Formats: sequence, C-alpha cells, structure tokens
Amino acid sequence: MEIIVVNFNNKYDIILLCCIYLSITCGIVTIYSQEVVLENPPERWFKQLIYVGIGTLFLLWLHRINYQYFSNYALPLYGISMFFLLITLIPGIGTEVNGARSWIRIGDIGFQSSELAKISTIILLTTYLRLKEKEMHQLSVLLIPFIIVVIPMLLILLQPDFGSAFSLIPVLLAILIIAGADMYHIVGITIFLFLSVTVPLYIEYNNIILVPALLEYLDDSEQRSLLSAVRILKTYVWKFAETATMPAKIIGQDIDYLKSILANETLMLNLQNSVKKVRLQSGGVFLFFLEQVRLLLTLGIVFVITALVLWGLQLARGVSRIFLRRLYIPLFIIGISFISFASLQKISPFRSHQVARITSFINSDKFAHDLAYQIRASKAAIGSGEFLGRGLWEGEMTMGTNPLVPESHTDFIFSSWAERTGFLGSLFLIFILIAIPLRGLFISIEARDRFGSLLASGISYLFCFHIIINVGIGLGLLPVTGLPLSFVSYGGSHLVVSMGCVGILLSIYRRRFAH
Repeated sequence: MEIIVVNFNNKYDIILLCCIYLSITCGIVTIYSQEVVLENPPERWFKQLIYVGIGTLFLLWLHRINYQYFSNYALPLYGISMFFLLITLIPGIGTEVNGARSWIRIGDIGFQSSELAKISTIILLTTYLRLKEKEMHQLSVLLIPFIIVVIPMLLILLQPDFGSAFSLIPVLLAILIIAGADMYHIVGITIFLFLSVTVPLYIEYNNIILVPALLEYLDDSEQRSLLSAVRILKTYVWKFAETATMPAKIIGQDIDYLKSILANETLMLNLQNSVKKVRLQSGGVFLFFLEQVRLLLTLGIVFVITALVLWGLQLARGVSRIFLRRLYIPLFIIGISFISFASLQKISPFRSHQVARITSFINSDKFAHDLAYQIRASKAAIGSGEFLGRGLWEGEMTMGTNPLVPESHTDFIFSSWAERTGFLGSLFLIFILIAIPLRGLFISIEARDRFGSLLASGISYLFCFHIIINVGIGLGLLPVTGLPLSFVSYGGSHLVVSMGCVGILLSIYRRRFAH
C-alpha cells in the first residue's frame, strides 16, 4: 500500500499563519466585547469575520501565484492604484470619513484606495531596484525610487491622510539600505524627508502654542478689545491678521463681531502689530525666517542650480570627485528641502487638529483638552488594565455607544485590548504581532532571488511600521497618525490587503527552493 505524504511546511509558514490568525482573533474578541452592552450593536465583529473570509481567499489565491509575475505587471498595478487615488479626490466619487476623502464607495461596498497604493508602490519599487542592482551607487539611479514613492505620498496627503502617506517613507529607506544604496545618499534623502515634514509641522505647532502668548500680550498692553476676537479665531488669528479673511467655520454673532474688527482700520492695525511682535518675541528669528516663503523658494532654487553645476563639473572630471561630492549633495538636499517645505506650507499646510494629534504626545499640557484628548484617554485606559486586566467583557473606557477612548475599535484598539487583558495580555499581543514582520524577514533571507528578497522585506517593514506606530500611539510614546493596527483593527480594506500581502510572502516562501 503506497502512502502519500504531503509536506505542509514546504507550502505554508505555520508560525506566520498562527501569528496572523491569533492577532485577528484578538481583534474580533475585542470588537465583540465592545458591543456586548449595546442594545442595537452595529455587529462590527461579524463584518470583520466576513473581511477575514475574503482576506483568506486572497491569501490562498496569491500564495498559489508565482510572485515573479508581479514584477511583470508592476507598472500597470502602480498606474491603476494611482488612478484610484486620483478619483478618490473627486467629490461624489471619493467619500469623506473623519475629515479625509480616502474612500471609494460603490453602493454599500467601499475600500480605501491608499491601501492598494502601498503594496503596488512596494512592488514597483522592488522591481526597479532589482533591475538596477549593479548601479545602486549612482545618485541618479535613486531619483526613480524617490519619484515612485513621492507620487502616491502627495496624492494621499491631498486627501489628507498623513499616516498612510508617511508610512511609505520608512519602507523606502529600508528597501534602499537592503538593496545596497550608498549610505551618503540615503542620509541625504532622510534629511530631505525629515525637513519637508517637520518644518511645516513646526510652523503650525507655533500657531497653536503662541495663541496664549498673544492673549497675554494684548492683556498686558491694554488692548482688551481684541481679546474676544483672538478667542473666537484661535489658531486662525494669524491668517486673519495677515490676509483679513474670515474663517468659514465662524457662525452667528461672531461673524458680525469679526466684520466690525475688519472694518475698523485702527483695530486691525493694532492686531497686525501685536501678531508680529508676539511671533518675533516668542517664536524667534528662526520662526520668522521659516515663514518667508518667497525667500526660501529663491534660496532653494539657487542651491539646486549650484549643485547641478558642480555635478556637471564632476562629470567633466575637471575637479576632484570626492571634493565635489561633498559639496553638491548637501547643497542639493538643502535646496530641494527649502523648495519642498515652503511649497507644502503654502499649498497644503497642516491643520491645527492634525498638529495637535501628532505633537501632543510630547507635552499634552500645552494643548487644549479637546485637542490632546485621544492621548490622555488612551493612556488612562491602558493604565486601568493594570497587570491582569479588567476582564474580556469589561472596559469602562472603551465600551458603549460613545466610549471615552475614541476610535477604540480601529486606531486605538490596542488600548481597548490592554484595558481588558492588562500587561500580560498586551505583552502577548505585541509578541505575536512583532513575530509577523520577523517571519517576513526570514522569508526574505531564504528567498530564491533578489526580487523575492526585496519584496518580502518591503512587505515586512510595512507591517512593522504599522505595528510599532499604532502601539506607540496607544502608549502615548509616538504621535497620533491614524494608522490601524495590522490584523487587529476593524476595517476591511487594510485587513484584506494585509492578508493579500501575506499571500505574497507565502508565495515567496513556497518557492524558496525552486530552480
């Protein structure tokens, strides 16, 4: 009698699958426990089960497809995902949720276009880097990966969804390092991305924290007639003083009052002078310099042109290559950084609530209670779980129709789980979540070719970024960016795409010994 033995381990990474479905189970249990006390629950846990079923089908289907085919269709996949990002921005097609137009809905079915953009960007990025494997030391070769990532980033920023947009940055840097890019170039790209984000953030951060200083100055200088205007306008007072435009959100009697301020030349002049003094005295010369958009654009263009000229001299081999390289790369990085953050500040500046969400983890006391509420509530919920937790069906801060912790089933689901299971349960969930990208990196090491290795690495770092950022946000250690916790948070788009990515990892794993 012939015995047929099927080696299951050669087709599936058992550890990876166990960690994924354990994480999914923790998420569904948490969501179900939130609805136990409700009379008419939305039954998100049941919907999540449906998403798991759809995701599992995608996982099994993609696991059977040879991952190398994705390299052949990398550009069309990227183009389709960029098209979806574009039409998401069109009113009537894109649906706005929580202030971001990031969803496309067809009837009752909707999906988040940025989730598809992430994986298609990684596929095109790894395909290009595999083709340019022997030319990674050249700066010109790195421009294409940079463009591949920047295009979806800008489209997602316009939604605006800052968390999804910036999740591509660490993935780009990690893949470039693994692909063998020059560290000098990677450091330059890192500095550029850092400055492009932090400078507009810093300016809007000062717009928030300088409002109390303006109120104090007006009170001390006996210009109390303007105090009410500042309290009404809040962070919009700076733009009101500069452009004399009325914010759209002002309604009722406040509109008439602000119009009377605009009509009074003396009051407007006093307000403008007070604004300039406060920003210069409290913000300093550095803030004043960063707000000069035209000056920054001019300096940026001059630096970029100078860098290109020096690069041309290097190509002509007229001067020492090392000497010129040390000059044109820093000049180019500084130049495009000036152009980037000045343009971003002018075209699409950060909003006050976004800045508060991002920076309130540093010092929540500097912000109004409503702006820093998420961080405070999340930390309180995690702390209330203590060592063993309050119980799976208990959780005063994360249960009910309007829980004290906002988005306790999506962005802050870790806080909900921690309240129920305490320190031990949180440690268990973190352990199985971190095991997922680690297994992905092991698959990357064992991959049969360069493309498979880079693709597995990119997917793994994307998972790793989502997990670290989301857990860090819940603990109050990192800025609030609105990223879901992979395989745990409620939501179909992220879960289905993530399970599809696992299917790609399993495809790479399955073919690791193939010839």
